[in-house]
This record gives sequence, structure tokens and C-alpha cells, in this order.
Amino acid sequence: MSNTKKTVRITENELVDLIDNIVNEAVGVKKTEWIAEQESKGATVLENKIADLEKKVKSITESKK
Repeated sequence: MSNTKKTVRITENELVDLIDNIVNEAVGVKKTEWIAEQESKGATVLENKIADLEKKVKSITESKK
């Protein structure tokens, strides 16, 4: 196999857009995976956040007594 390299010239803005698109796509995939993982655990993200807040409120109110 020959080891030929191809050079493509793009502007700085095009490079930034390309990187931005790659990052957005990767974040979208990971976000979808994370949401599916959270759903498989049987609790929604909102339920987890509410439970955390309830724990914090309870600990604060108990320390005030």
C-alpha cells in the first residue's frame, strides 16, 4: 500500500464549525446513552434530583432543632 497523504485547505471558520459539529454529535450520543441508562435504573433524573433536595432539606431542618 502506498502511503499518500491528501491536504485539504479549509478556513479557520470551517475548521471551527467542523470541530463544533463533531463535539455536538458526540455529546448528543453520550446524552442519549446517559438518559437510557438513567431510565433503566428505574428512576428519572427529576426524581433523583428531588430525592437529593429532600435529603438536603431534611438534614438542614434537623440541624436547626
